[in-house]
Amino acid sequence: MSNNKQSMKLYTEEQLLNTIKSIRHYDDVYDEKVARERIEKHLKALQPIELPSDEEIENYARQSGLVHPFVSRGAKYVIDKIQGGNNE
Repeated sequence: MSNNKQSMKLYTEEQLLNTIKSIRHYDDVYDEKVARERIEKHLKALQPIELPSDEEIENYARQSGLVHPFVSRGAKYVIDKIQGGNNE
């Protein structure tokens, strides 16, 4: 799922805190080369939260019988706010 706007990856607070803790551990325990390799592996393994595209919202609304225009506009509004938009 990719959004129609800028590409943005979102992570939970738990994921970020775990990553910080892991990086500190790798830095303390391993030499620089091994620590860097482990950090890169850790970062690649993170799974971001994926937001639906505008098209996916429209399709879901149609398939669910939620054809009222406020449903898809509301979902798009929330996604825009999450991405830092300031549309009102």
